[in-house]
Amino acid sequence: MDLASEGLTAQQQKANSRRPVGSSQIWTRYGVLLPSQQTRKLKEWILTDQQQQLVNASGLGHLALTTGFTIDRSLLTSFCERWNNETNTAHFMGFEMAPSLRDVSYILGIPVTGHVVTTEPIGDEAVNRMCLHYLGESPGNGEQLCGLIRLTWLYRKFSQLPENPTINEIAYSTRAYLLYLVGSTLFPDTMRGFVSPRYLPLLADFRKIREYAWGAAALAHLYRGLSVAVTPNATTQFLGSATLLMAWIYEYLPVTQPQQKNQSTLLPRACRWNFGGATRGQRKKVMEWRKVFEQLQLSEVNWNPYKDMNPAIVPEYCIAADNICYSRTWLISFNIKEVYVPDRFARQFGRDQGRLHGVPMWARRTWSKWKDWRVEYAREIEEFHQLVGCRFTPSAETNINSLPPDESLAGRNATGCSRNTSHDMSSMIEDLKNDLPVIDRYLEGHLLPAEVASFLEKVGTMIKNYSPPQGNRRKHQAAQGQTGPVRSKNPRKRGKPSLFQDPSNPHQYPGALVPYQASKCDMVFDGTVPLLNGGEEYKEQEAMDPWQTSHLTMTSSSSSLGSSSPESMKRGRQDEGETQIPRDTGDLRRSGRLCVQLKMFKHRDGVGAEAANPIFL
Repeated sequence: MDLASEGLTAQQQKANSRRPVGSSQIWTRYGVLLPSQQTRKLKEWILTDQQQQLVNASGLGHLALTTGFTIDRSLLTSFCERWNNETNTAHFMGFEMAPSLRDVSYILGIPVTGHVVTTEPIGDEAVNRMCLHYLGESPGNGEQLCGLIRLTWLYRKFSQLPENPTINEIAYSTRAYLLYLVGSTLFPDTMRGFVSPRYLPLLADFRKIREYAWGAAALAHLYRGLSVAVTPNATTQFLGSATLLMAWIYEYLPVTQPQQKNQSTLLPRACRWNFGGATRGQRKKVMEWRKVFEQLQLSEVNWNPYKDMNPAIVPEYCIAADNICYSRTWLISFNIKEVYVPDRFARQFGRDQGRLHGVPMWARRTWSKWKDWRVEYAREIEEFHQLVGCRFTPSAETNINSLPPDESLAGRNATGCSRNTSHDMSSMIEDLKNDLPVIDRYLEGHLLPAEVASFLEKVGTMIKNYSPPQGNRRKHQAAQGQTGPVRSKNPRKRGKPSLFQDPSNPHQYPGALVPYQASKCDMVFDGTVPLLNGGEEYKEQEAMDPWQTSHLTMTSSSSSLGSSSPESMKRGRQDEGETQIPRDTGDLRRSGRLCVQLKMFKHRDGVGAEAANPIFL
C-alpha cells in the first residue's frame, strides 16, 4: 500500500472514529450488564409427546435443555469490555478470540447452515393478522407493544391444551412454544419480556425449520449485542444469547470455570455449565475479572475444548464442515449484518495464527418495518448460501400484508376454521355456477373418461340440490341485493305463513335459490356425459304478486299507527278512505310487529272492548 492510500485509510478511520484494527484499547463501561433473555416460564411449559416430537423434528429441541442458565453478570461485563466492535473479536494480550459457528452448533445444538433467517417486511398493523394466521389467536391491546407481543401472553394462551385437542390446536400451541423458545434464548429483544412475531413464517412448517441457519442468526445477534455493549452511553441490557456467551467463556477459559461442573459431554454442551442457580463458589467482582483478563496468557486458553466429545452424537443438521466455519462471510438476520472473520482466531480451529488481515468496513443498520432486508442484503445472502451449499428454497411464504383484515378473521375458532363456513360454501356454489358454463363451452363435443364424467355429474347434482342453511339465508340475500318480508327478532312472535303464500312456489320467495339447470341429461353413456348447459340463465322474477304488493302497502301505512299524535291518526283515517286493502277474514291468527301495534292501539282507545271483537283500522 502506498503512502497516499495509507493516508486515505487513516483519514477514513479518523472520520468514522474507528480504532486501529488489533488495538488493545479497552473501554471500561459503568454498571453491570443485565441479560435480556427470560426463560423461566419455559421450565413450566409441559409438552405432550406429540408436541415434543414436533419440537425435536424442528431441530430446536436442544434449546429447551439450556434454559435456566445461571449468568455471572460480573464475568459477562468484564468480557464485554474486551470486545472490539470493528473486528467482532475479543482482544487480549497478543491474541484475539470470538465465538464461532462451530461453537454455536456444539454449545446450543442447533443448525448453523441453511437458509438465512429472514422474511418479508412486516408492519406493526400486521401483528394481529400474523398471530391469527399462525397461532389461531390474536393478542389484545395490552399484550402487544410496538409490533412485539408479550411472552407471558404466549404462555398463558398456549401452555395448556384442551382435553381432546385437534391437530390445529396442537400445531398452534407447539408453534407458540417455539416462538417463545427462540425469542427468549436466541433473539432477546431490548424490551425484556417481548418477542417479535416476524419469526412465525419460518416456524410454519415443522419439517422445514431445521433447514434455516438459526445458529448463524444467533451468532449475528450475539455479535450485535457485544458491539452495542461497548458503545459509550449504551444501555445496561445485554442483547444476544447470554447462555451461548457464558458457556463459550467456560469452555475456552479454564480460569473462569466454576468449581463444579457436569461431566456430561453430550449435546448441547451448555448443559455442562447449567446448574439451575446452585452455589458455584465465591463469585468475583467486575474489578477482579478485569485483572484476570488483563493478565491472561496464551497458554492459559484451552484451544481445543471439544476433544473429549464423540462426533457420533452430533446430529446431521448440526454438523458444519471446517471449511465453512473457517471461512469469512456475513452473518445475516433480518436487519442485522455482522462480519465473521475466523482467520483472526485461527487457533480455535487447530491452526497456526498467521498475519491478521484487515476487516471490511460496514454500517450497522437499525430495524425498519417497511424495508425488505432480503433485497437490501441480497449480495451478502447469496455469498452465505454459496458458502454453506444451501440448496433449500423456501416454500411460497404467505404474504402477511395481503392477509384479510382482523374483522374477517375474528370469527375463527381455536381450530383455525371459520365460523362462516356455510356462507363460504354458498359463495363457492355461486362461483361454480358462473364457471361451469365456461367449462361447458370449452369441452363441448369432447369424450371424457368415466371418472371425469362421474365427477361432473356429482358436481352438477350438488349444485342442483344445494340450498343455503336457514341461519345463513338472510346474509346470502343481503349479499345478492334481495329483500324479503321483515320478521320479528322474537321467534315466538313470528307469524305463520298465510294461505296466500304457497311454499311450493319458489317465485313467492324472492330470496330463495332457484335450482340451477344443471345438465341436458343425467345419464352417463359409454363413459361420456353431456356437459352442463351454460346457455340457459336464470331470470329473476321482476313482477311481484298483487297480494305481496298490498301487504307491503298495508305494512307501511299501518306502521304510522303506532304514533299517538293526532296528526298521524288523521293521516291514517284519510289513507283508509283512499285505499281499500283486502284482508283475510278467515280464522287466522295475526302475529308479528303489525299485530302488536294493533293490539296496543286497541288497548288505548277500545274501552270496554272484548277479546272476540274484531280489530278495525
